[in-house]
Amino acid sequence: MKKLMMMLLSVLFMSTAHAETKQQITIINNGKAGGSYHARTQMYRDGLVAAGYDVNYEDVGKISQAVKMFKETDRPTVMVYSNNQVFKQELFHTADNFIMLEYQQPLYVCQTNESKNKTSGLTVAHGKGYDTKLLNKVLGDDIVLVPYKNSSAMLKGILGGDVDMMVNNQGMSFKYMDSGKGKCEPSNLLPTMQATVIGTNVDVKQMREVMFDITMDIPFLEYHNSRQLNRPSNTWENELAIVKDYEKQWRN
Repeated sequence: MKKLMMMLLSVLFMSTAHAETKQQITIINNGKAGGSYHARTQMYRDGLVAAGYDVNYEDVGKISQAVKMFKETDRPTVMVYSNNQVFKQELFHTADNFIMLEYQQPLYVCQTNESKNKTSGLTVAHGKGYDTKLLNKVLGDDIVLVPYKNSSAMLKGILGGDVDMMVNNQGMSFKYMDSGKGKCEPSNLLPTMQATVIGTNVDVKQMREVMFDITMDIPFLEYHNSRQLNRPSNTWENELAIVKDYEKQWRN
């Protein structure tokens, strides 16, 4: 009887210890507050915690440093990403790191009402990660490119009259149009921006299920709907093929 009790207690202890062992995951924040990278990272972090993961949050805040950490780590790690960075960062979407295509959107070119008659020397706000050669190729050489840390900072800059134009994402462009201070149009010359999630040292297909479920929760649904973001959900294989095809557009 005593041996039986000891065996039962041993099994109970092992079961309890196993239940309390959480799967560890690192998520790298590669953006600054106010930008889409930062906002998406916070929602994924909260979702992973809610899903029972032991989350190690690396608050890097700079895409180049975050990519370096992503490439060098030997720990299970995930990071939000986008196809407009692949050539600049030399980190491309592959079968080994691709988890999910979260959404895609056109880039918008916005211009202030005050500068509509200005024909040369227009100042153009753009994200630091944007390829300036590509922007010059599309917008011309007779402009002055002004880099900003993120999409929110660009919006503040054009609203404050610091620049004449901006190249920004859909959500921030809609906010600018709502201000009545200028007009924005989706560009059919600039490439389509795709927001993705990538991972390393993880089973990307298993991780995809977890991350996809997180995007089905209210915070992400509200984020996507408020910005009218197009989500071309498909199979993992098809999404990867689409992303690999679209990222070629960002080659200058």
